[in-house]
Amino acid sequence: MKLLKRILRKIAENLESVQDSAPLILNEAVNFEKQCIFIAIPKTGTTAVRSQLRQQGTPLITNAHLDIMQVKDSLYIYLLIEALGKNRSFPTDKIPTDDELRSKATSIFGTFFKFSAVRNPWARAVSLYFRGEGVQVKDIMSFQDFCKNHFYASDTCHHPTLHKNQLDWLCDENGRLLMDYVYRLEDFGDAVKEIQAHTNGRLKLANTSANVNRSSLSRKYRELYTDETKKIIASRFEKDIDYFEYTF
Repeated sequence: MKLLKRILRKIAENLESVQDSAPLILNEAVNFEKQCIFIAIPKTGTTAVRSQLRQQGTPLITNAHLDIMQVKDSLYIYLLIEALGKNRSFPTDKIPTDDELRSKATSIFGTFFKFSAVRNPWARAVSLYFRGEGVQVKDIMSFQDFCKNHFYASDTCHHPTLHKNQLDWLCDENGRLLMDYVYRLEDFGDAVKEIQAHTNGRLKLANTSANVNRSSLSRKYRELYTDETKKIIASRFEKDIDYFEYTF
């Protein structure tokens, strides 16, 4: 614990000059003003949502695609860094204790609205294949070869979280879903209304799209599949297909 605090104090010192011009934020996934946590699974239409939720400031963790447990664990780290190096008076009576920081992190995670999006695994595989950022593969292998080697939900990302399925991003280590609301990208129009209702009007999202790859054939994904590759995706991502009731 002492070593961790020394490391965090050093990070806080390095960030102090930056924070003078821009406040420290945890990550794009967490909006403290709107009291929400958005888990951005890659290639599920997250850019449009993240652009509306993003707070101004310098992120402690720049990778936008954190899973729910990574966000949960980082809340305490963020609050601890925010508290370090802030004592400017004597007696020291306004600085939170470690127990108070941990209690606050637990309270934030428990009360903030936690939501996410998922996508049809067959369409998502095509989107990953044609992606224009991260690890690009469409010019170095066929779609058939891509399907044979596509094992993880984020394996073409620069910062992969090695989850087999999209659902794994949203659960704890025991497989328990930790989200308040999960919508299918295909139903985003209805989802924005339900999100507003779930948050009593606090969270109003526009039904827009962003980061659209015009060269991707994901809208016509069925045309790319053979019987073999269709079965590969069905077998590999069976958990998502069953849980979210997707069909080809």
